[in-house]
Amino acid sequence: MRILFSGSLDVNTGGPAMSTYLTMAGLQWCGVWTEIIQYPLSPKGRLWGDEARVTFASKPWEHKLGYSHRLKDEIAVMGDFDIYHAQGIWQYPTYALIDVAKHEGKPYIITPRGMLYPQDIAKSSTFFKKLSLKWRLLKDLNHAACVHCTCEEEMRHCRDLGVTAPIAVITNPIEIKSYPYQKADTVRRIGYLGRVSPRKKVERLIYAFSELGIKAKDAELLIIGGGDAAYEAFLKNEVKCLNLNNVRFTGFLSGEEKNKAIASCSVIANPSDFENLGMVILEGLVRGVPCIATTGSPWENLVKHQCGWWVSCEQKDITTAVLDAISATDDTLNAMGERGMLLVKQEYSVQYVAKQMKLLYNWILNKGEKPKFVYE
Repeated sequence: MRILFSGSLDVNTGGPAMSTYLTMAGLQWCGVWTEIIQYPLSPKGRLWGDEARVTFASKPWEHKLGYSHRLKDEIAVMGDFDIYHAQGIWQYPTYALIDVAKHEGKPYIITPRGMLYPQDIAKSSTFFKKLSLKWRLLKDLNHAACVHCTCEEEMRHCRDLGVTAPIAVITNPIEIKSYPYQKADTVRRIGYLGRVSPRKKVERLIYAFSELGIKAKDAELLIIGGGDAAYEAFLKNEVKCLNLNNVRFTGFLSGEEKNKAIASCSVIANPSDFENLGMVILEGLVRGVPCIATTGSPWENLVKHQCGWWVSCEQKDITTAVLDAISATDDTLNAMGERGMLLVKQEYSVQYVAKQMKLLYNWILNKGEKPKFVYE
């Protein structure tokens, strides 16, 4: 079985690159040939790992939509594939991959990557996105062999938009491995990890520390990540205006620096309004760090498995969760961390997710029964 992905494995694209890479690696472990075609890396870019088969297409003519008049030809000459799997929507590489799949008479899958959430559609280029849906994208989604969502909420948003194709609900994977760094101090440190952009609502954590005042005087907020320079400047200005001296910004980190920063945290928090999964939660749990997530993300498991907090997007509820986290005893946080690691091993490992994806591919190719996680 040979699968061709489109998307990017550049670490600067964050969670999508990580999960695509790990999915490819897991499938290869299951005996499935995987390859990805992507545009060249940016000057500061690098691949998430060195084990994936990557073909670099020519640089796009236009970067916002990722258009290249050569891309379809470059996909077509890559060889024969059984399934074409597009990562993300709105940009040209997805349309190019679909066109080649149709020309070859082969099935294709689309993974929207949370881009069909109403909040994501509304955040920018709304007119263009609605026009794209009407003009072509909805037809492509409905002619797909399957649409891949990472949670049931994302599936509901797809159905609300008129997607009638089969939908597979398969979570993103996280690599289970030993992390060498442990928390080396006693500071109750709340960490934000991920892209620093307006939709992530990082200011909610800053406001929580401000509202808690003296209750958080011995705690610290660590913001790990980079991205939108204007938004980061806004956050730093808020910290200054609120006279907070216990908020730190690390900028973008990777590798050993990132691992050390996460290990220094008592709890990882993701305060955004919506996430189709939220890889940062997995990155915390896999290291034994309890997490705070909002009900805008599919993390009821944090409560069900007693490894974190799952609260509304209201500021008061986020503030209360932060207070609970910085007030918890070491024994409580350690026990939550252990339960979180067990949850990840059981339901989010690379091998577990890859086996589900292989079942999906086999069903599409008429080599197996319909998996229970496929909804028609």
